[in-house]
Amino acid sequence: MDIIRRDLNELSDIDVDIYTFDSKKLRYGEIMLITFKGYYRTGSAGNSDAMYMRTMGEAALIAWEPSGAILDMSQLTYKWGDKLEIVFDTGARYFYDEPFPTAVVVGPNCEEAVRTLLLGMDSKEPIESVEWVFKDLEAACNYIEQKLEEYK
Repeated sequence: MDIIRRDLNELSDIDVDIYTFDSKKLRYGEIMLITFKGYYRTGSAGNSDAMYMRTMGEAALIAWEPSGAILDMSQLTYKWGDKLEIVFDTGARYFYDEPFPTAVVVGPNCEEAVRTLLLGMDSKEPIESVEWVFKDLEAACNYIEQKLEEYK
């Protein structure tokens, strides 16, 4: 029997950084900021990038149990690849019994591709028409805080 050692880092060159900060709305609540930096490979070549991003995000949420999460893709280069959609559901499976607000921040190197992924290639709607996608971190924080207030 050949046993092969595996390491999650072999899936992707995407850098993932994890931060937390206190919620302004919940006395004991924390919001997690998960940043993704680097180049998401195009098309199906990026499938393992998506799996890595989702896996790292899920692991962080399980370990620290925040009240909400922001997925910061502002430093990610993404051109095309449908599998990125699985990253947007980070946390949904583990927090299914209570509301868990999640927001996504896009940057100039992924905004248009994320827009067409979510709204369709022929859509003329702006990325802002997606309630949980933002172009800046402050707006995403405000959204998460608003949702935490609603869920109280």
